[in-house]
Amino acid sequence: MSRARVLWGLSVLTLCWVFLGLGGCTLFQPKVPVDFAVSGTEGVAPFLVDFTPLVVGDVAAYYWDFGDGETSTESSPVHVYRDRGTYSVFLAVTLVDGSTGSEKEENLIGVEEISRKEDRPTKLYWMNTSDGTIHWGDRAGLSSGTIVSYIHRGQDLASGGGYIYWTTEDILYRANADGTGKEAIATNQKGLYSVSVDHLADKLYWTCLPGPPLTDAYWDGSLKRANLDGSAIETLKTYSSSSTSFAWWIRCDGNGERFYFSTDNYGIVGPKRVESKASSGGTFKWTFVDTTFAPRDVTGYLGSVYSMALDVSDLPAHYIYWTTGSAIKRCKVDGSDTTTVLGGLSSASGIAVDLIEGKMYWSDSKGIHRAEPDGTQAETIYPGVWADVLILQR
Repeated sequence: MSRARVLWGLSVLTLCWVFLGLGGCTLFQPKVPVDFAVSGTEGVAPFLVDFTPLVVGDVAAYYWDFGDGETSTESSPVHVYRDRGTYSVFLAVTLVDGSTGSEKEENLIGVEEISRKEDRPTKLYWMNTSDGTIHWGDRAGLSSGTIVSYIHRGQDLASGGGYIYWTTEDILYRANADGTGKEAIATNQKGLYSVSVDHLADKLYWTCLPGPPLTDAYWDGSLKRANLDGSAIETLKTYSSSSTSFAWWIRCDGNGERFYFSTDNYGIVGPKRVESKASSGGTFKWTFVDTTFAPRDVTGYLGSVYSMALDVSDLPAHYIYWTTGSAIKRCKVDGSDTTTVLGGLSSASGIAVDLIEGKMYWSDSKGIHRAEPDGTQAETIYPGVWADVLILQR
């Protein structure tokens, strides 16, 4: 060892001895033990990975580096690796007391060649309730068209099994993906509102609201399920006209064997029945897609919910997205990491997300837009086009 290095070491020890009475030598202060878990280490691009920190103590800040040029400050992020390669992952944390720690796993994630399924979502569909129309458009904003017209009081839109489905005041319809072959598959569904498709089990779910505009006999107040052709209707839950919490929007995650729905209190009663944007808030719940209806809370007060979406992927959903008129928000499906993705919007309404493809689509008074799921790289793809409901083809 060189004389200079020995002298440097002695100097450091001397300084630490001098300052022990002033709070100790920070050079010998133990680092916070940090580790993390991942949902998988090998896959085919686009490869989605859940990251979970393993840290003892109250964490004030997280910093993740996924090794592909992307980072995150979320506590338990979900990341998609889009290119072939081997990636090292780094996590640094700062506790509320100011102490820090970090961990790096070298060559942790291995991703093979990109291989997308042929049945990946290819189109956007949207409904304009004022015009009574349903439209399709490609996901880059290059072409679009009207496929269904003369819809009376349309409410919600879904896609699955090669069909599109939509709800009106009391009738559930379906048509081919190009709008042909329109048929009513469930009638006399009083207070019909939201619809969703379990594309793995080939089941439909829909909600009927319990608030009466005229008489109680006009409203059903229930959550139902049926086959894709409308046969074998089952009532999973009923609500009375005096209910203070009932199922409103519903979105199914077949891969996760669950469906998610928002519960809400009454909004404005009028010629268009109930407008969810005027409601007083509520919560998200989930339950299994089997016959057991045992709702469990996801998150608390949401504010006014204009529309709701799960991320579309070949894996169980990871996030719930919703619009509030002035903002787009999201949380994980367990209710954690609630955040505002985009704020300061003008009448944000429809919302659709494909986490694997890495795009979020939404509509507002200025048109239909897309961005990264975290709200970055926003662009307008259909300027001046209004969409009350916006979905991706399944």
